[in-house]
Amino acid sequence: MKTESQPELEGGTADAFGMTVRFVCGALLGLVFGVSACVTLWPLSIFGACTLVVFFVAACGICAAHFGDKFWANLRWLL
Repeated sequence: MKTESQPELEGGTADAFGMTVRFVCGALLGLVFGVSACVTLWPLSIFGACTLVVFFVAACGICAAHFGDKFWANLRWLL
């Protein structure tokens, strides 16, 4: 009888497609966070609003791509 362990998916490295999907999903979450922050801080200039949205998109996208499932698991406080 042959027994082989399956590779763990949680700690594994993602290929280029997987990293792109992670980044895009994180960036979409960052877009939601950025727009909601702009609504909260309403008397904001156009430059300030764009900077805030770009910051949230980049931060969430990079963190989601780098940390993967750990990033999403740590967002449980949103629910």
